[in-house]
Amino acid sequence: MISKQDLERLLARDGGEAPVLSLYLDMSVNSDNKRTFGVFLAQKESQFAEFDSHRAGYPVEALGVAFDRVRDWIERDFDEENRAVVVFTEIGGDWFEALQFPVSVQNRMVINDRPYIAPLAQVLESYQHHGVVLVDREHVRILSVYLGTLLDEIEVQGKPFPAPHDVQAGGYAAPRYQRRKREEMRHFFREFAKEVEEFVRRYQPDDLVLLGTEENLARFREFLPERLLELVAYSGPTRVDEPASQVLAGIEAQLDAEHSRETETLIELLHDRVQQDYLATAGFESTLTALQEGKVDTLVIARDQDREGARCARCGFLFARETDTCPYDGAQTVPGIDVVEEAVRMAEAQGAEIEFVNASAVSDFRGVGALLRF
Repeated sequence: MISKQDLERLLARDGGEAPVLSLYLDMSVNSDNKRTFGVFLAQKESQFAEFDSHRAGYPVEALGVAFDRVRDWIERDFDEENRAVVVFTEIGGDWFEALQFPVSVQNRMVINDRPYIAPLAQVLESYQHHGVVLVDREHVRILSVYLGTLLDEIEVQGKPFPAPHDVQAGGYAAPRYQRRKREEMRHFFREFAKEVEEFVRRYQPDDLVLLGTEENLARFREFLPERLLELVAYSGPTRVDEPASQVLAGIEAQLDAEHSRETETLIELLHDRVQQDYLATAGFESTLTALQEGKVDTLVIARDQDREGARCARCGFLFARETDTCPYDGAQTVPGIDVVEEAVRMAEAQGAEIEFVNASAVSDFRGVGALLRF
């Protein structure tokens, strides 16, 4: 399963002497229950065979070897439960890395001096890691859920207090027994809360989902520290022994709705700040400038878009438009720079939040905007 650590490792890889082939492959099945990634690979490989790729710096033989390595890896290591593969491999070099995960991506091929990471960042930033807690008075289940997939499950069963021998229905000991059961419940909930704390420490989920009866959840919340309560994104009724697949299906709509509300709030804040000209940018030109100055707190960018600009060959400054010379030092610029990739790289490297949204949500901003730190 992919993680932010994978992205950080790829970001840290400097450009080497050998160009890097980055391949994003949609491995989902079509209506005929077939995968069509092979057609995409064949089309891309044939395009390079049809022209003088030696002149472009990508020898046909070395590129063919890279494609063969990709096909070999898929045949040998691809898990058919997944719906996407991302492969990075040097053309004419030794480095090779492949990732697979259960959500689909658009087919895409890029050759550059570094791994092309924007689509991978889009997947990672678009899905939350959920901790799903199912609790009743005697046991708790904690599910680690990411990319719609169950990664791990922890279950703890409370050990009931021994029942007194003198309890009779309606007898004199019944009230004492009920007090004993309430004490037992509080003991269990206290222990279950510690289990949730340990889960959060180990797994670092983005949020928590609490599931159980309304009464049990209300009492269980009393034992959760404030910092865990702040992580709770949704609470609802579910049996604690519900199969994990049904649990995930049952909360999917609620979590999607919550994410949509958060995105709408973010877009509204960006609109307000842009209108007030207060700690915000709109459009690639001003957003790239803010990123290069380290000012961006949250980058808001449309999904799956392409945008080319230029980079100064001397000072390295990025421009969201094609320009022959740098206005700062007069040096020549390098055209054809993927400024979406560069914006995502800078935001990730600086620890800024990134929100990938529908293109319509940022159409007023020409595809991108940002909330600034200062």
